[in-house]
Amino acid sequence: MHPALLPLTLWALALFAPAHAQVQRCTDARTGQVTYTDGPCAAGQQATEVLPALSPEERAAQQRQYQQAQERLQAELARSQAARRAQAQAEAAQAAAQAARRPPPPVVVTVPEAQPYAVPYPVYVDRGQPHRPHRPGHQSKPPPPPQPGPGWHCNVFRCSDGKGNVVPRP
Repeated sequence: MHPALLPLTLWALALFAPAHAQVQRCTDARTGQVTYTDGPCAAGQQATEVLPALSPEERAAQQRQYQQAQERLQAELARSQAARRAQAQAEAAQAAAQAARRPPPPVVVTVPEAQPYAVPYPVYVDRGQPHRPHRPGHQSKPPPPPQPGPGWHCNVFRCSDGKGNVVPRP
């Protein structure tokens, strides 16, 4: 509203507003005597405004206004919740679009160090001896396995040296 129209508006409201007499309840501070007046209370008295009882039409109008205010409040809450949901969806879509534009992180695969393992059959290790081919029809014995020494680990069936060499347990 334009500031120049404010005094005119207040004058119109005062002219056309229904005239309700303001009733004051005046309580004397010394004696506690209560008096009612339509003007200001005397000095030394406590003033309390007494509201007139509402007519059935005024109560119905007040109830309608209350219901309308409650409906407006519920509608505003629903609008604000819908706006928050839409904002959250837009932010999620924007985050998904940014994530799609970023290159995928590099995949790092770590390979554990090779652990010695036991071979289920005896393995004989050549200890620098030249290989002698077998003569046809001649059965030769394989060389005896070396005796385990320091650095060898033995279980119930075989011994290993941690380098892949496995021999049966003597």
